[in-house]
Parts: sequence; structure tokens; C-alpha cells
Amino acid sequence: MNTKSKKKENNSLHSIAQFSLFVSSYLPLFLLLIVRQISLNSEYLNWTEISWESFKLFGAKFGLSAVLLFFSFLGAIGYWKTLENIEEVAKNGNPVTVTDVKNKNSESIGYIATYLIPFLFQSFDGWYECASVIFLLLIIYRIYINSSLLLINPLLSFRFGIYEIEYIDQKGKKRNGLIISRDKSLQDDCKVKLYEIGHKLYFSTTNNSN
Repeated sequence: MNTKSKKKENNSLHSIAQFSLFVSSYLPLFLLLIVRQISLNSEYLNWTEISWESFKLFGAKFGLSAVLLFFSFLGAIGYWKTLENIEEVAKNGNPVTVTDVKNKNSESIGYIATYLIPFLFQSFDGWYECASVIFLLLIIYRIYINSSLLLINPLLSFRFGIYEIEYIDQKGKKRNGLIISRDKSLQDDCKVKLYEIGHKLYFSTTNNSN
């Protein structure tokens, strides 16, 4: 017997969009790590020949920088494209009335502190250190895409306000969630449109219907 699921599917972000947001949240750290590794190992930049040994040396001394630079480039492009696409489709979001607002922009400060301090005092001049960083970032990535950290992003804080809100939907039900909005002074009792991008994660636009 065929049965149809009654569960409503979320408008979750595509995995590429999630990855782009993750990379963008770490771009400041990546740039600092690249500069640190290159400055610490600058004496190894004077190659005299191309050989297997020179490639191994490059991987040990500059491999992390090469990987981070590659993903930073992809992540930056994906970040801008993702936001462009979200802002376009968010115009068709569901109108709601906000009843309570808590500003969460300060969360980005704590996020920066937690990821800067552990990394910046390492040498990154060998395979073990580089592999350890990549392994740790993979673990953080898995946690990141399945949590509200998706919106706790220093780069997003430059352009958007980040809020935890309670709201009343079109059916009169009281709900809550975390949102990003271009309105950096969102107030109680305002009317907005919410477009879902994850579990209780939304992109908010101004409701111009009223």
C-alpha cells in the first residue's frame, strides 16, 4: 500500500550553499593562517628545481595555505551567489508578525574568539599540523551545517542583523526562530516575511503589503 508523507519539507539550503556560508564564516581566519604560514616558511620559497622532493616540501610548508586559498576563493564566490539567490526567493516568504526580538549580533564576537585563539599560535610548518587543522575544520563543518551556527557568521553581521525572534504566523500560531535581516533595528510588533533556509532558520524581508 502506498502512503504519502504528510511531513512538510523545509526549504533547506543546498549543500553547496551551506559549504559557502561555512567557508565565508572562516575567511578571516583562513587569511590569517595563510599569511602566518607563508611568513614563517618564507625561506623555502626559493625553489631551484622541480622534483618530487620539492613538491613534498611545498606540501609540508605551504600545502595548508594552498588548500585554504582555493576554498576561500570558491567560498567567497558561493557566499555572494547564495545571498543573491536567497534575497530573490525570499520576496515570496510567509508574512508574520514579530512579537519579541533579541539581537544576536554579539554571538559573532564569541564565534571569532573561539576560532582565532586555538589556531593562531601554531607553527603550521609540517604535515601533522596541517592535517590536524583540516581534520578539525571537517568536524566543525559537520556541526556547523546542522546548527544555528549557519547564521552566526561575522561576514553576515556586516550586512545583516541577526535576531532570535518570536512571531505569530498566518494561522495565529506562536513560533520562534533565528533570522537574518537587512533591518538592523528590527522592533517588536513589526510585520515581515520569513523564508525558511533551515530548521527554525529564516531570511527576513520587509512585508510591504501593509
